[in-house]
Amino acid sequence: MEGVLKNKETEKWVKIWKRAGIALDEIKRRELCAYDYDKNRKIVDEMLQWAHDHRKIRLTSGLVEQQRLFMKIKNRRIQL
Repeated sequence: MEGVLKNKETEKWVKIWKRAGIALDEIKRRELCAYDYDKNRKIVDEMLQWAHDHRKIRLTSGLVEQQRLFMKIKNRRIQL
């Protein structure tokens, strides 16, 4: 019986967080649509300039590195 109660509580929390996620996405969308880029042009320009100045040139998309990391994780799990 205790397991059933825990499952129902978990389901309840999942539903709550899904609704919260949808609401937060909508708030973020509205904030981005209402953002006054002209008023904040200097800040936006500085952020973009910082990103440009600190960029790292990559010769690949990173997929090979991602697969290497996945294999490393898989091998660790096999060893455990």
